Amino acid sequence: MYILGVSAFYHDSASVLIKNGCIVYAIEEERFTRKKHDNRFPFRAINFCIKSEGISINDVDYIAYYEKPLLKFERILKMFVETYPLSFKPFLKSIPEWLTHKIKVDHYFRKALNYKGKIFFIPHHLSHAAASFYPSSFKDAAILTIDGVGEYQTTGLWIGNSNKIIPLKSISFPHSLGLLYSTFTSFLGFRVNDSEYKVMGLAAYGKPTYSENIYKILSIKDDGSFELNMKYFSFRESSQMWNKKFEKLFGKPRSWNQPITERDKNLASSIQEVIENIYFKILNHLHQITKCTNVCISGGVALNAAANRGIYQKSPFKNAYILGAAGDSGAAAGAALFTQHHILDNKTRHYLDHLYLGSSYDNREIESTLKRHNVNYKKFGDEDKLIEHAALLLSQNKVVGWFQNRMEFGPRALGSRSILANPKQIFMKEKVNKIKMREQFRPFAGSILQEKVHEYFDVPEKNHISPFMTFCFKAKTKGIEELAAIIHKDNTCRIQTVNQRNSLYYKLIKKFYEITGTPCILNTSFNLKDEPIVENPKQAIEDFLKTEMDYMIIGDFLISKSNYKE
Repeated sequence: MYILGVSAFYHDSASVLIKNGCIVYAIEEERFTRKKHDNRFPFRAINFCIKSEGISINDVDYIAYYEKPLLKFERILKMFVETYPLSFKPFLKSIPEWLTHKIKVDHYFRKALNYKGKIFFIPHHLSHAAASFYPSSFKDAAILTIDGVGEYQTTGLWIGNSNKIIPLKSISFPHSLGLLYSTFTSFLGFRVNDSEYKVMGLAAYGKPTYSENIYKILSIKDDGSFELNMKYFSFRESSQMWNKKFEKLFGKPRSWNQPITERDKNLASSIQEVIENIYFKILNHLHQITKCTNVCISGGVALNAAANRGIYQKSPFKNAYILGAAGDSGAAAGAALFTQHHILDNKTRHYLDHLYLGSSYDNREIESTLKRHNVNYKKFGDEDKLIEHAALLLSQNKVVGWFQNRMEFGPRALGSRSILANPKQIFMKEKVNKIKMREQFRPFAGSILQEKVHEYFDVPEKNHISPFMTFCFKAKTKGIEELAAIIHKDNTCRIQTVNQRNSLYYKLIKKFYEITGTPCILNTSFNLKDEPIVENPKQAIEDFLKTEMDYMIIGDFLISKSNYKE
């Protein structure tokens, strides 16, 4: 049985194909269109999933869409009425796209795709809940969903049991932690739904001196439920998320091209502190009402890895599962999984411990592309020699583009479409940030052998599993001393534990460990500023040639910008 999950029309449109309960393909539309966070209907992503499985659209038994469009449109109309006449201009601007396509999702499936089967429309936060619970290894778990807004819901408390998900409590628009964080993201000169992670990174450089003022613009109860004081916000009636009253508390907003000031760092630190405070109040209350020791978390706020590090210290939960694709792309998987398990009552679940669910290219395709680009390359016929050469280059402080096997699903590069470097030298951070054309304050993640993670980081258990880069952890003394390029200002690092699931990447890190004594490498996504992660060999080669990256290893091939002869 096949179920196709789809998300579209807000950000990170995606398609996910499930076969007999297992996710077999999953990919974002942006990877094909090269438009970051592309929100258009994912025709290319759907075609990839269907074509890769060798089926047609009408071999799909069910399609599951990640929200209820009519209910969302009802909220838009209600908001317009409540805020008229201030909302008149933005309403006029948004109404055409609602009437032409956002509300006509069924038309896309029936007319554009010519699909004749059954379509389920799953509520947005329920899709998030399903995306976090069903792929976990937990039979029972508390579930928290938390983001900007779905139809009405912004926060959901749930309990998952076997193949069923039961709602417990919810918070609705306009009261939203996601929108609160995005307001400060925009106020600090960054792009909403794109650069929240920049605020998270910047927070480590400041002090929470504005926390008291932030608490003035919202009210929080002991159970973590909260309300925004809408006298300070304008996102219901304007394209700007804050108003003049907000500026009286926090000063003038930073323009995107202005230098980052001490005030900006302190604001980032303050909103991070406040968000974490509410986050853990909610989690503690969720534990009280469910009595579960396991928790699953999803929604855009679940990607705040800095907050997630506190789950094991500041809440009673013993085990946590946060899918790497926690945002709207992952909700496409959740809609399909909810259909599979809850609606169709299939009890057999499948633990998902990796996200290598996208496209791949064989050596024949890669070599053909290399020849068309007239680049110098050497082919390695032996995997061990390729790994040894790559590890040696990294040990010599060379920056290496790494393009192997199936592409990752979600926003993180996990060792298939990555840029890799030596984490031992502090100057490597500046070197890689320059290659990526990123701000120098932004930290890098580390990929570490799973069996060695406890030696370098303060993880909850010796053989901690964190394959999706959804957690930051405090570095131990050994980590601080040995991993200078990836340890952040606050002595934390967002980590990916690597095991034999990605055998090639595991072998690379292990060989680097044999050469250097360090079982970890710097890992960042293979893309340049404002573009999605590379999807195919052509994109990888072009990005490599645009930058000061030293080498690229793609399939069995080593590429250099110099006249490489060996």
